[in-house]
Amino acid sequence: MEAFMSTIKAQQFALNAWDMASSFTNIPYIYYFKNPNSGSADDFMPSSRLRASFLKVIEEFPILVGHITVGKDGRCVIDVNPHNLNMPEYLESQSTVHFHDLEKAKFSWDALPQNVATVGAFPAVGVSGIIKLVNVNIIRLAENSGLVLF
Repeated sequence: MEAFMSTIKAQQFALNAWDMASSFTNIPYIYYFKNPNSGSADDFMPSSRLRASFLKVIEEFPILVGHITVGKDGRCVIDVNPHNLNMPEYLESQSTVHFHDLEKAKFSWDALPQNVATVGAFPAVGVSGIIKLVNVNIIRLAENSGLVLF
């Protein structure tokens, strides 16, 4: 984590009118990954590799760890301060839902494991008292059959 922290530099990203208009809703992305070796003891998409990949994305897109604030000119900016990062919420859990059940239900929202959605339709201040710019929820499916990334 220390190596990651050293890659983040202080900077600001000015938001334009489109950024502001689209910032009033959360757009959920759900990715499904089927384990071709379902039921095996092999570690499917290891947690350590997923976490390292996630940190690499943040290195490339530091705007994701910034804070929404008002700049000196009165316009909204994303302020990235390496001493006060807005680290995304990153959750990982285990579910009793099997990938086959999701396929059978044609990946219907109702078939998803409970608590898959970690955010609502509109951005809101979370438990930490700030708006997180990114939330990641990894749900491992029953019998090592796959995972859902929200």
